[in-house]
Amino acid sequence: MITLGKNESPSEPAAEREDHAAVRGMGWRCFGAACVSSLLLVLGDSAAEPVEKEKYAQAVEAFRRGADAGEALATSNLGVMYLKGHGVAQDYDRAARLFETAAAAGLPGAMFNRGMMELRGYGRAADPGQAAAWFKRAAELDDREAQFFLAVMCSQGEGIPQDFACARRWFEASAQAGLAVSQFNLAMLLLRGDGGERDEISAADWLQRAKAQDYEPAVHQLASIELSHRDDPERLARGADMVRGLAEQGDGEAQLRLGLMYLVGQAVPADLEEGRFWLREAALQQVIEAQISLATSYAQTEGKARDLVEAYAWLSIAAQQSEIAQKALKEIGADLSEAERQQALDQARKYADRFKAGAELPE
Repeated sequence: MITLGKNESPSEPAAEREDHAAVRGMGWRCFGAACVSSLLLVLGDSAAEPVEKEKYAQAVEAFRRGADAGEALATSNLGVMYLKGHGVAQDYDRAARLFETAAAAGLPGAMFNRGMMELRGYGRAADPGQAAAWFKRAAELDDREAQFFLAVMCSQGEGIPQDFACARRWFEASAQAGLAVSQFNLAMLLLRGDGGERDEISAADWLQRAKAQDYEPAVHQLASIELSHRDDPERLARGADMVRGLAEQGDGEAQLRLGLMYLVGQAVPADLEEGRFWLREAALQQVIEAQISLATSYAQTEGKARDLVEAYAWLSIAAQQSEIAQKALKEIGADLSEAERQQALDQARKYADRFKAGAELPE
């Protein structure tokens, strides 16, 4: 499975191109001599200036003049405006035609945009096969985001036959161009040996490159590599330091992992209270696995460290989204008095207030 990282999807590239402005978070490219994003209007080589929505019409006219003069950049930008309905009535068919005109002139960004229309099904049924064809045209012209999308489709067999060698080739092309999410995904293929030989050293190198761009999933994976070498204390220590660093920065998944490491003594000394501390930090960020693990630590520990009321409190929160927690909640509830269950629910509401879960806990 291809990993896209936090808040990313196959329809949202992870980074802007360095040679033109890009519409972030939408997937659409508006670039060149004039470019409109949701907040900025860039004219010529001047700095970006805030504009109100009514100024979109001015941008449309500028793009239209360029398109009438046969400028591919302006033509593609005008297509984005029609696709988004900025300054003009939304018109998917016209947007598609404009992208195709710009693509015929050799503009990779227009090919990418046309592929996105097919992938998402704007104005028509989604057609992954056509999307892949458009992405391939742009990828062959060294468009790194198109290379990324094509690699994802190769790896998933979406619209084209599944082909990990194809995925590896296009991820590498995009990774060489500096796209962090491609560097990460190439590393994952190398670690699994998908599409070629397994190569942990090369995978770690690509992960380091992604890490240098502050791509957080790369740090998680580097830590996993280090922690997998259980017979090497130095590598274990490096892995633990990476996880701790992420946890201290507030990463909920890292806090969960570090908490579990302390509970079982993996790469760190076993420490029940330290483990619970980190699990609680993650649980308060609504990491369901942390809530369940924290509850389990209270329910299954012997002696004074056992606390069924606290376990019930965390399970009450996790049960809103987990069938496993629901089952455990019933089992533990059977061992509590009515007063203890109410005490646990009161505590759960205090936790819920802290992370604004809005959970409707049982009465």
